[in-house]
Amino acid sequence: MVLIQKILSSLKTNKLSSFSLSALLFAFLFISFREDELSTNDKVISYVESAIDYQISLLKKLKETNVLEKKDSAIKIYKEARCFYKNSEFYLEYHFPFYSKYFINGALVNKADYEYGFKTFVPHGYQVIESYIFDTDEFNSANFKYEIDLLIETLNSIKLRLKNRINSNSAIIDMLRFEVVRITSLYLNGYDSTIEKNNLNETIIILKSLSAICHLLDDARANNTDNLINVCKDYIQKNNDYDKFNRLVFIRNYLKPLYSNLHEYYTFSERNELTQYAINIRSKHLFDKDWINQTFFRNDKVDSSKVKVQIELGKLLFFDPILSGNNKRACASCHQVDKSFASNERFNKQFNFAGSLNLNTPSLINVALQKLFFHDGKSRQLEEQVHTVLNNHSEMNTTPQEIISKLKMSTDYKLLFNKAFANTEDSAITYFGVIKSLTEFERTLIDLDLPIDNYLAGDSKALNKNQIEGYTLFSGKALCGSCHFFPLFNGLVPPFYSDNEFEVIGTAKEKDNTTLALDSGRFLISKNPIHLHAIKTPGIRNFKYTAPYMHNGAYKTIDEVIDFYIKGGGAGFKLDVPNQTLPFDSLKLSKMEKKQLKSFLLSLNKPFKKINAPKKLPFIKEYNNRKVGGVY
Repeated sequence: MVLIQKILSSLKTNKLSSFSLSALLFAFLFISFREDELSTNDKVISYVESAIDYQISLLKKLKETNVLEKKDSAIKIYKEARCFYKNSEFYLEYHFPFYSKYFINGALVNKADYEYGFKTFVPHGYQVIESYIFDTDEFNSANFKYEIDLLIETLNSIKLRLKNRINSNSAIIDMLRFEVVRITSLYLNGYDSTIEKNNLNETIIILKSLSAICHLLDDARANNTDNLINVCKDYIQKNNDYDKFNRLVFIRNYLKPLYSNLHEYYTFSERNELTQYAINIRSKHLFDKDWINQTFFRNDKVDSSKVKVQIELGKLLFFDPILSGNNKRACASCHQVDKSFASNERFNKQFNFAGSLNLNTPSLINVALQKLFFHDGKSRQLEEQVHTVLNNHSEMNTTPQEIISKLKMSTDYKLLFNKAFANTEDSAITYFGVIKSLTEFERTLIDLDLPIDNYLAGDSKALNKNQIEGYTLFSGKALCGSCHFFPLFNGLVPPFYSDNEFEVIGTAKEKDNTTLALDSGRFLISKNPIHLHAIKTPGIRNFKYTAPYMHNGAYKTIDEVIDFYIKGGGAGFKLDVPNQTLPFDSLKLSKMEKKQLKSFLLSLNKPFKKINAPKKLPFIKEYNNRKVGGVY
């Protein structure tokens, strides 16, 4: 009973009704009677099953409540149901990501993903129910009850699948650590509870559920974890204003120690196990330099004995215009080293100066930490992206055969390929070898050493007061962090970083914001109307060097970009964007808030590590007048 009492104590909240506390008591008395019989896996499943049961009970009660006449009662019941959802979220998100994303707690926008044939999924679940309760001007009782029934059906379906789940202790710890990442990157960034903004109170609920599971894993060790969790809770309770909550201080000083503490629950052998996630979930510290698992984003295994030589070969090829149809354009022509591997041209020139390209050149910084490529996400592999550019008539305008033919004229390149791909068929110069070398070089363009990275690592002077407060705005009131996810600040959705977000923000054709840019965006790939004008959310690390901004280079300065968002995107400027995913009401930032936001954004910039262009290119007699980096 001592264990159960500690669990109950860790879960108790001041706002829970007597019904909820009785329900919890019953649930854990059930566990306690069988405590000696159950494995940790069974205890966790019983915990999750109980949380689901009470969600269902509360949802049934909510369905019978007259929202228009008893709105306060409906809100209370809804909050209690979400409380039990948050208690079980660590498990549901890990084992049932499809249900979680589309039917339990879907964001309030339509989704259409490649994995499901770009079928449209309208939002369902808690956030939709929340919208009905808090905005009753056009309340539809039938639709409200339908959403509740659908959520109950989903939860019942999950219950049937729980008994078949077998979780090692290490997998359970992984789930808890992923939940900490969700707090840092989603819940503190307004990605959940978007209407009520109850994220801080729900974070306390999540932390209490972590405590409960830790007691099931190792009751003695959990006492130390409880101390850290209590400190986290105290900080939130003393700083409970969502818009002013200091996220960076909370993450660095409170959540990071908790994350490291959870590492102690692994056995020694488990800590070194390889995991197939975008993050090295079993590394000890949150957001350390080895935190990102770069191999997750690859499609092949790394041959460490050859990769360094392939990188050097790839660097030569990157700067060599021999890869273009006219031997005058290199990859480095548009992706310029001193421009964060982007360009300061709004549109780069087409091949042979036949006009201009119609999209702004994106940066290659952290290109290796992506799952989709190009503004419309048409390529799903970095290798495919490189191939597409080489063969595009408006860009490099070449063919695999032409590239190989010219490279084989060079004794220097023959020696380089023989060394980089020794004892393989690619040593004889193949198109695969060209693509492999180029992508290996591009994968070295990783930038995770900005002031914010140093601040998170413990350097309290890396960011000043304005920059820290600017991040509070970025992740809160200004809504930036709900698309540019912390800490990569690109569109990969945490904590698994496997889905790339595409947003319709209503970008204008020109900076005067009077005409909508007509680029079809993701619609060209999906053919789904919800993706018309949808553009992949770019990374914003080192953006300062890549102006002009947006996929069409419409804005020359960061101030113009901020003003566009403050106004509410295209729809805020009265442009016709019916499917805009960006909120179209004004952010109402003061001059000081705008200054602080800009201060943080500028802190995301630091000259990239020096990469010197080759002093000369491999000798090819017929083409030896070509210029390093190309001529246009």
